[in-house]
Parts: sequence; C-alpha cells; structure tokens
Amino acid sequence: MRVHHPQKSGLGQAWRSLARAVSWHRRKLAVVAAVLAVLTGINAAAPRPPDTVTVLRATELLPGGSPVTESQVEAAAVPADAVPEEALTDPAQALGRLIAAPVPAGQVLTGYDLVGERSVGPGRLLAPVRLADPGLATVLRPGDRVDILAADGQGGPVRIVAERARIVTIPSAADSARDAGGVLLLVEADAETAAELARAAGSSTLSVLLR
Repeated sequence: MRVHHPQKSGLGQAWRSLARAVSWHRRKLAVVAAVLAVLTGINAAAPRPPDTVTVLRATELLPGGSPVTESQVEAAAVPADAVPEEALTDPAQALGRLIAAPVPAGQVLTGYDLVGERSVGPGRLLAPVRLADPGLATVLRPGDRVDILAADGQGGPVRIVAERARIVTIPSAADSARDAGGVLLLVEADAETAAELARAAGSSTLSVLLR
C-alpha cells in the first residue's frame, strides 16, 4: 500500500517549476549571447575608417598670378594616403599669396602652387621681368618657356638675355592694367641670368619670343 505524502509532492513540483524557469532563462540568455557574438563579428569584420588629414582645397578655379582670397579656399578632410607632398593645412599659409599656375576647383593646395621658394628648382631664383608691351599678358601663361630679348634704345642691337626661361607666374590682368610700365613676369633663372636681366631692365626695352 502506497502512502501519499502531500508535502513531498508539493516540494517536487516546486523544484520542477524552478528547473523549467531556469531552463527557459538559459535559452533566452543563449539567444542574447548568440546575437552579441554575431554583432561583435560584424564589427570586427567591418573595414576601419581611413585616417584623414585636414588640408586646404580650392573652392573654384584659381587663376595663375592672382592672390588667394578667403572665399577661394576651404578646409577639407581627405584620406591621409591621398594628401600630396607639401599640402597646405591652414588658410593663413595661402591668403594673399600669388598662385604660380592655375589650380582647378577641388584641388588640394600645396606649397608648389604658390609663388615662392618652392616654385623654382634648387639653386634657382625668381627674377622679375618687365615687358614693354602690356598686350603680351593675354598671350603668355605660367609654365611657358620664352627667350627674353633686350633692345637698346635709338635702334640699337637686339640681344638675347635669357634662353628658355620658364614663366613662373604673371600678375593678374587688373594689376597689369593699372601699371603703365607694361606687364610684369616672374621667371625662373640662375643667379647670373637674374643679374643680367636686372642690368638689361635698367637700360633696354625687354620683350620675349615664345618657344
């Protein structure tokens, strides 16, 4: 004959309920853990954003020979591996400086784009050349190679002062129009040629032949 123990029966039922609850929560925790593992895997597999550098970029076409204004440049973040050599990073490095040659809109400005020591090769100088004919400003462009001629007054002989001189920049047309003395060029030259150009400018009329 079996004897029924109500107390033991109730205790067993309680243990079974607790076991089911624990099992259910374990399943929920396992699901949460699985979701977290998937998310962690996705984050680990996602490519790392590239390092960026803030540089100065042209907002419009910058004509050669013109000074840089505040509205023509902006700071922009670009991938570090796309930053050119000598890239400018601060507007103060460019504002008011002359552009050596035209810079397209969107291009990163570098020290080579501005008139200065980086505009010429090692051991070379920037020499000013004042041409008598202001109309040449519409024909010549930065980067052109020219022979610079000196003509003595009163029908004297014409001589070549510099051969294949590279024009680094030309002041803007507005500046040239205000100057009745002709058009000013800045050309690359060695020290000897620069000195000869300075002597010729004091006694001769200068012109150029475009190569």
